[in-house]
Amino acid sequence: MVATILNSTLRNFILLILLLIFSSCATIITRKEYNINISTNLPNAKAEILDSIYNLPADFNIKRSKEDLKIKLICDTLEKVFLVKASPNAAFLYGNLILYPIFPITFGIDLTNQKRFYYGKEIFLDSQDTSGIIRPKIYQNYYDYWTKSFPTKKGHIYLTCSFPWVNSFYLQPTLETPKMNTGFIGFSAGLEYFYRDNKYISLSGSTVMDFIIPVPASVSFSGEVENMYSVYTSLSDNHRFRRFSIAYGISFSRNTWELVYYDRYDPPPSTREQVTKTSNSLGLTFGGSHQVGKLFNIGLIYRPTILTVYPDFSLKYEHLVSLEFKWKIRVKK
Repeated sequence: MVATILNSTLRNFILLILLLIFSSCATIITRKEYNINISTNLPNAKAEILDSIYNLPADFNIKRSKEDLKIKLICDTLEKVFLVKASPNAAFLYGNLILYPIFPITFGIDLTNQKRFYYGKEIFLDSQDTSGIIRPKIYQNYYDYWTKSFPTKKGHIYLTCSFPWVNSFYLQPTLETPKMNTGFIGFSAGLEYFYRDNKYISLSGSTVMDFIIPVPASVSFSGEVENMYSVYTSLSDNHRFRRFSIAYGISFSRNTWELVYYDRYDPPPSTREQVTKTSNSLGLTFGGSHQVGKLFNIGLIYRPTILTVYPDFSLKYEHLVSLEFKWKIRVKK
């Protein structure tokens, strides 16, 4: 009896997983057709849509499509053509945003499904509109975001404050096996000088670590714990393309790995002493960032080091990859 119940539960679970994998939010939630309302600011007006004429205001059923919708507004004194842009619907945009990290195939399935599009639930035909282009609210927000820019000019100087919040280390301490870990918390500050309207030099100083939780807090440790830190200075050249920036330059780093033993009562194990190993290295820095708002930016930094100058002079590869949140404040116009 128990085995039968377990087999039934497992079978239902597998079916659910397959349903999620081979379907998608747009496929499950939305229909091929939906109701739409069209109105205008002209009295006794009509609208010609897909070879049919409707008295306005009108409610009717429309089929979803990736093609833009052409509407002709007809009145005694006016005939005007509007073009309604096909927009991804909320189920496609937000539903796949949730499922994508778990079942990325669902996003690809939706890309082949015209049920991901819609024209909005309400369309208003404004006789005073000179453009004749109508965008649903979601499309309009998306369009406004990507068309809005934050112009920069030659001579601008910015003060930057950032938090390299997620940090992935690869270190090779002397006489140790390679060490890898990912953790949280860091701080960085710097200056940016625009020597052209879309190009700037950046100088920054940073300190990062691999703390086990993403916020500063008291944490109890027990036994042997490995910690990694890095303090570094970077000088980079940067190219800006609307909201995006890419960077490449040089860096000088002080990387530290330590082995610490935590225990309130017992002494450290005799097989291994607590140890700290530090190296100073020269390397490169590469990065990319996206400007979300007037001050706020999100970026990814890759900082490889290739030449160790202390405690010995040698070629040795180490790296740090950081996801950072940055604020930029202009100090000179």
